[in-house]
Amino acid sequence: MTLRFIGLFIALLLATMHSAFAIRPDECEQQRALYPERWNHVSREKPLFICTSHYSGSLWVMVGRTDRAGRTLMSLVRLKGSDADAVPDPSKDVYRIWLDREQSRRLRAGRYFATIVRQKNSCWIRGSLGSEKDGSDQVFFMDNGDPPADKPKEAGSFYNKAPRFSVFQGDAYTCEPVK
Repeated sequence: MTLRFIGLFIALLLATMHSAFAIRPDECEQQRALYPERWNHVSREKPLFICTSHYSGSLWVMVGRTDRAGRTLMSLVRLKGSDADAVPDPSKDVYRIWLDREQSRRLRAGRYFATIVRQKNSCWIRGSLGSEKDGSDQVFFMDNGDPPADKPKEAGSFYNKAPRFSVFQGDAYTCEPVK
């Protein structure tokens, strides 16, 4: 009797596990529908910060509309041209993510902030952010603290024991509010 009960329990467990790990057939389409239809269209968004990297040029950190639940669309837009004359680079796709109210407050205040940003064709299933081969989604860190250099005559604050800077796609950035 006990062996029969254990067998029945295992069969029931296996039968329910399949549906627990299944995703909807249209999961990726539903995720994509949460974002603007014209992915790279940012003309209605407001640039909050311009971030500059010695190695990777500049990008805007922008915010768009806020939905009924209080989530705000954030975009990272690669730029071409100098800071004053910078314009979106049409050859580079925009990275986007929806921020909750707390994230939005932290971003607008320029305080320490980190999030994952999506690409146009992203599909998040079971925590996968893609792979390096397919141009995976990226982590964006922003820290606008401006500490003095530990040794001002030797190096800038980047070389501090506790440096503070922003990071995107493996490169260090300095972010300043857009005026």
